[in-house]
Amino acid sequence: MPKRIISSDRVYKGRLPFAQATVAGDFMFVCCIGTDRDGKLAVGDPRRQTQQCIDNIKALLEEAGGNLADVVKCTVYVTDRAYWEPMNEVYFANFGEASPHRVSCIVNGLGSPDCIVEIDATAYLGEKA
Repeated sequence: MPKRIISSDRVYKGRLPFAQATVAGDFMFVCCIGTDRDGKLAVGDPRRQTQQCIDNIKALLEEAGGNLADVVKCTVYVTDRAYWEPMNEVYFANFGEASPHRVSCIVNGLGSPDCIVEIDATAYLGEKA
């Protein structure tokens, strides 16, 4: 099964050679942190970082012909229990009642000390892929 790399100029491209997203078969795999298109994080703000994660995921899904409704599973990482409720508020405001299956973790840290939220998503694109 061939895979296809997806990228968007609406999402910050870091210096490491990671794919922004990958489509394999009918599925798209994408993991985003809350950096804006210039690589800046809203330091200490779990709501803004969560929204930016979701905006980045949405931009990459749209590049592949999908949308947030196509997301079937997310894994959410936060670095402090205090960020849990603010993250949830933004997460559910975006995904609503048809929220995808979710795994959530509180972790000691992420790639950058200023990164406090990261979301890994899997979308089913079906014939869109």
